[in-house]
Amino acid sequence: MAYIGSSLNVVSVNAGREAASMAKRIVPDGEQVSWVLAFCSGRHDPDEFLNGIRTELGNVNIYGGSACGIITNDMLSHSGYECGLAVFTTPAPVPVLIDDMESGEYSAGEKIALELNNLAEDGDTILIFFDQLKSVQPFRLYAGSSLLNGLYAGLKGKKINVIGAGLVGDFKFYPSFLFSGSEVLEHSVITLIIPGKLTVCSTTLMHGCIPVSSFMEITRMNGPVVYELDGRKATDVFLEMMGTENKSGEDVIIPYSITLGKKYGYRYAPYSEQSYVNSLIVDSNFEDGSIILFETDFQEGTMVQIMTRENRIMLDSARKGTEELLASAGQPELALYIDCAGRTRDFSGSEIEEADVVRKIIGKEIPLLGFYSGMEIAPFQGRSRPLNWTGILTVFNNE
Repeated sequence: MAYIGSSLNVVSVNAGREAASMAKRIVPDGEQVSWVLAFCSGRHDPDEFLNGIRTELGNVNIYGGSACGIITNDMLSHSGYECGLAVFTTPAPVPVLIDDMESGEYSAGEKIALELNNLAEDGDTILIFFDQLKSVQPFRLYAGSSLLNGLYAGLKGKKINVIGAGLVGDFKFYPSFLFSGSEVLEHSVITLIIPGKLTVCSTTLMHGCIPVSSFMEITRMNGPVVYELDGRKATDVFLEMMGTENKSGEDVIIPYSITLGKKYGYRYAPYSEQSYVNSLIVDSNFEDGSIILFETDFQEGTMVQIMTRENRIMLDSARKGTEELLASAGQPELALYIDCAGRTRDFSGSEIEEADVVRKIIGKEIPLLGFYSGMEIAPFQGRSRPLNWTGILTVFNNE
C-alpha cells in the first residue's frame, strides 16, 4: 500500500532517485505505483528532485513539497539535504489546487471549499499543504488560520477530517515550495481527497506546553501583532514573567521556549495539553511594546496564558500519545507524522530527539513518513485548526 524511501544525498536529482529506488525495491510484484507523497529540504533544487523520482517511477503524480527535516522508520535528519517519500499502490487522491494564495488566504480557503463541496463526502479525509513563506523583505508568512476560516465558511456544513501543514524550506525560512502533482509551485495550496480505501483510523496531538501565568485578556491586537495584555504592553508582561528588567532600553530576546496559549473548554478544569492551542512568538518590538505571533487565530478579547515548553513533558507526551494511538489503531497501513520544527533537539535543547521517541514506538512494521513543518493542521475542538509546537501523528487503515 505505502512504501517508504529516503536519502541524504546533496545532489538533488540523485536524492530523488535514491529515495524512489529504495521504495520501489520493496513494492511487491504485480502492484502498480499510483502516486507519491514526497518532501525534501528547501536547499534542494525541487525540479531536479522530482526528475530524480520520475527517473525511477515514471511519470507519476507527486504531491508534497519543502520541509526542514525528514522522519522515517530508518532515518531522522534535519541537517539540510534530506528527503523522504511514500510510494502508494492504492488509488490516487483527488487534488484541489489553488495557485494564487497571494490574492488572500481566506479567499483561497473559500475556493477550495467550493471544489470540496462537489468532490468530497462527509467523513472524507483531506490532506492540505501550502508553502508558508509569503515574502522575505518584509518577512511575512501566509496565515493558516485565515485559510482554514475561509475553508470552513465555504464548506456549508460538510464534515471532513482536515490534516496538513504549512511548508517551510529550512529553520531560517528558506523559500518554500509545493509539489502539485506535475510541477513545482510557490504561493499555492493543495488539498488531497484521500481515496475511500485509505481511511484515517485516528489522529493524536502532542505538544507538552504548560501554563506559567494566570489568564489574561488580549486588549489590543492587529493581525499577528499583540500590543497589550490586560491593558499593559505585551513586552512588559513577558519581561515580568521572565524576571527580567529592560533597564538599557534595548530589545530583550523572548526565548523560543515561551508561547501564548488559548485554553478551550472550562477555563478552570485541570490541566490537559489536549485543551490548548499554542502560538509561537516569532519576534518582539520593545519600542511599541508588541509581540508578533506565528499565527492570526487570536483576537482582541481572547483570554490567553503564557505557556512554557518543557522538554520532559514534551517527551512524555510523545511517548504516551504514540502508545495510546497505536493501541487503538487496529492494523495501520501508514503512519504520517507532521512535527513542528521547534520540537527538534537543536531548537528545544532536549537531549533526546522527540521524533525518535515516536519512531522507536512505531518500529519497523508500520511504514512511517514524517517531516518538520512551520505550522501543523489537525482536528481540535470540533474543527481543524492551525497549531504550533505540535506533533501530529495520524495512522491510516486500508479498508
